[in-house]
Amino acid sequence: MNKFFNKLKSLKNKEIIIAAITVVILLVIYFSSFFPTEKTKSEIAPADYCSAKQMQIEQAVSQMEGVGKAQVVINWSSGVEIVTAVNTTVNGNSTTTQIVHSSGEPIVIKEIYPRAVGVLIVCEGGSNAKVKVDIIMAIATLMDISTDKVLVFEMTK
Repeated sequence: MNKFFNKLKSLKNKEIIIAAITVVILLVIYFSSFFPTEKTKSEIAPADYCSAKQMQIEQAVSQMEGVGKAQVVINWSSGVEIVTAVNTTVNGNSTTTQIVHSSGEPIVIKEIYPRAVGVLIVCEGGSNAKVKVDIIMAIATLMDISTDKVLVFEMTK
């Protein structure tokens, strides 16, 4: 180890070597963020599912040809339903149900996401017939709803 440091001290371009080592350290730190150490349950929290989906559609629609800015409103059938594990105990005539916890958190068996029942899109270019049809078909396919449940209107200027 001492030989390495002595060799490093004798080099003329110490700044270049220090910069190279710094770059390597920064690259290691940067790429380590791609390998999470903790397993995540889901990328989107259940409470944010509806708003995240709305923003995702808004961004996709605004990227379509002939569309500028876009605003999206989605009518959902319900909220996100979270099904947790429960323990049921029957004692004679009484039944007791308790939510099962692990590490202080309830154990989630599944999350049931709501279905979209209608979508309203107000966008630049919404008066163009081709743009309107393209948006309606894209949303109907993406959200798995019928085309009559999707409305597209021109945005006021």
